[in-house]
Amino acid sequence: MPPAPDDVSWTASEFVAHEKSAGWYGGLAAVAAVVAALVYLLTRDIISTAVVLICGGAFGVLGGKKPRQLQYHLDSSGVTIGSKHFDYEMFRSFSVVPEGAFSSIVFMPLKRFAPLTTIYYAPEDEGKIINILTDRLPFEERKDAMIDSLMKRVRF
Repeated sequence: MPPAPDDVSWTASEFVAHEKSAGWYGGLAAVAAVVAALVYLLTRDIISTAVVLICGGAFGVLGGKKPRQLQYHLDSSGVTIGSKHFDYEMFRSFSVVPEGAFSSIVFMPLKRFAPLTTIYYAPEDEGKIINILTDRLPFEERKDAMIDSLMKRVRF
């Protein structure tokens, strides 16, 4: 049975992965050490200093994580990412965010503290995906938050 005209499915990475060199990890270690030293000099607290170093290590581990390939599906009822389905009623609007050679779609949640939902797609699928979404959700221009800009600059 062929898919309905307002259905589209694709497989894509769950996020854009940036290759990180040994220099990136070395820079991270240096920054974490400097911040930890400053925290120790200002507070004389070993626990706070250790927390800074642990956070630096966690940042490095998460930075090295490779993305999974996920199955995405849009239809008249909502968005399915892997095995999770999200109804359109959960979202206020959507935005298209360019990320280098690729773009992503970010769904703005209705709930105040709910996380953003992001989907990645191949450039050739953009027209179909945008057409389906604009029939169901308003399009909203989105500016990167300061933390998003920082993460792009450090290639996280």
